[in-house]
Amino acid sequence: MEGALSKKVRQIASAGAMDGLVSSLQKSFGQNSARKGGLQRALRSVPTGSLALDFELGTGGWPLGYLCGVFGPRDIGKSSMVGFNAIRNAQAMGLNCAYIAVEPAGSENWEAWATLNGVNVDELLLTWPETGEEAFEMLLKILRSEVVDFVVFDSIGAILGEGELKEDGKARQGGQSSLISWGVKAAAPLAFKNDVGVLLFNQVRHLMSPGVRGTVYKQPGGEALEHSEAIIVQLKRGKAKYTVKDNGNDVTIGGEIVADIRRNKLSQGTGKRAAFDYYHTQADGYPFGIDADSDVVNTAVRTGVIERAGSFYRLPDGTQHQGMTKVGEHMAANPEAFAQVREGVLQAMLARGQTANPKTLEEVQSDAG
Repeated sequence: MEGALSKKVRQIASAGAMDGLVSSLQKSFGQNSARKGGLQRALRSVPTGSLALDFELGTGGWPLGYLCGVFGPRDIGKSSMVGFNAIRNAQAMGLNCAYIAVEPAGSENWEAWATLNGVNVDELLLTWPETGEEAFEMLLKILRSEVVDFVVFDSIGAILGEGELKEDGKARQGGQSSLISWGVKAAAPLAFKNDVGVLLFNQVRHLMSPGVRGTVYKQPGGEALEHSEAIIVQLKRGKAKYTVKDNGNDVTIGGEIVADIRRNKLSQGTGKRAAFDYYHTQADGYPFGIDADSDVVNTAVRTGVIERAGSFYRLPDGTQHQGMTKVGEHMAANPEAFAQVREGVLQAMLARGQTANPKTLEEVQSDAG
């Protein structure tokens, strides 16, 4: 009895000492620096703009508290399709956003383009660093501020170190990678501590190596960058391309985008792929930006949230519509119907670990005849 009592006293004393240590750490390093027990915070995410990608990521979007990387060829839509969509959705959630423009941004045309894509530029913190060091120092200051919730860094591949700037463009071997390595390793714990989402855009490079056949694509920044990113998505152009006639000539207004999830530390999404249509140019009779109607409907059909029989679609609200266009019109006129569909897809996402994988888009189309 005496031994059990003594053990209980030691446990109480130990618990008190642990609470005291947590309190001391929080006092010295900030309220979010330490806590006893689990993380005690739910994962919050900013929708990507594509429900298919939200689903395949397994997080419902770009997670707050982590660094996420997106890389792909020029003009594929990293800034417009990914960045502006993320900022628009974050602002709709009431979050404060910042845009670190290493590449040219902030002109009247850029602001008009951002506005056209749904961004409230008046509420956006926009910065223009001159060097890579300044870019990362700005990022770290923003992360420490506890004012901003979501940051777009555009882009990693465009940063220029002070050494290169002073040496008239003569790059030091490994100089850019060392700078990026320092920046992302410093940013990752701050983003997590203060629950800030950071979206890092990057370019692609052709990896030239003896004995390697074919074209190998790599993003600048070295291994440290990829180790620090919780999610890495590579954007590619799909097979479909959409054109309109202009003075007798075919003008491309959009095409299929394929998002390959190269890394995912937060879900079982590594190796998965999402595809959706993106229209970068306005044209009569066509959507602008991500084709939300086809994206939402195809994803909901795949996950069983929307039932499809031939050309007829039955939604969770009990309504039935013929053709994808009619479904889109119904959800546009009834936001609660869209919310039901999105919630159903996210619930299917959460349950995916305990249920069979959803059908592929090809299987859905085959079932419909």
